[in-house]
Amino acid sequence: MIHEVTESLEAFLKQPGLPPPLRDAAIRFDRPTDPYAIDQTTVNVFLFEVRENLELRSSESVTRRVGGHSLVEPPAYRASCLYLVTAWPVGGADLPKQEHQLLAQVLQLIAGTPLIPPAFLTPQLQLQKPPLPMMVVQPDGVRNPAEFWAAIGNRIKASLLVSITVSLKVFDTAQYPSVITSGIELKSMPDGADLDAPFFRIGGTVRDAATTPVANASVRIVERGRSTLTDAEGRFSLSAIPGGNFTLRVTAGAVTQDRAIVVPAPALGGYDVQLT
Repeated sequence: MIHEVTESLEAFLKQPGLPPPLRDAAIRFDRPTDPYAIDQTTVNVFLFEVRENLELRSSESVTRRVGGHSLVEPPAYRASCLYLVTAWPVGGADLPKQEHQLLAQVLQLIAGTPLIPPAFLTPQLQLQKPPLPMMVVQPDGVRNPAEFWAAIGNRIKASLLVSITVSLKVFDTAQYPSVITSGIELKSMPDGADLDAPFFRIGGTVRDAATTPVANASVRIVERGRSTLTDAEGRFSLSAIPGGNFTLRVTAGAVTQDRAIVVPAPALGGYDVQLT
């Protein structure tokens, strides 16, 4: 995944319509050692560090219902890829000013683009949620620039530190049966009388003959007089139902259909109704 971030950044820095000299510069991702052997003006984008982005960390899983199951997706690991950007002009007069101009063009381009546009992303990264934030950051990890540059084999040089944060899936999606019955047991009534019978909340889905979910259908437990309407996905729930045998009556338009149910249901889908 990280190599795709690099590919996307390269496409972004090579986009059509950039002004010279950035337009004509080569984009390289190798470590800029001393001497740095190049034969044309170059912008070097060196992957300096990969670290967890604690500010964008999430601890909340995402749950999706598919069929009769719940898919629980653990939060992704948010990794910040830190790139050290330097400019290396070749030829012409006043190389330091050329270097500064290149850095200014890169800074202006990145600072004005908080997210990498989808047109420059690889197909896999285009599916990322949330999109990839990109920013110029303070080099907090480089407390002694001279020592840092000596460590990578070069002399101190003007640079930008660019951060791009990508989501990495580190845990598999878990699949669980959907909860169709939950129960609560009251030990006593407000007046102090004992009450041992548990009550349940039940839930199911109403579908038509083509198995399409039916929205706004009336669902009623005949013996208890409790009713509700299905939501946009055909789901419903009813609470305060004691255990036992009941009749579930579904009305959608001119169609009414009964289904005998047992609370609690012995199997998944025990409260689902398909209209015929």
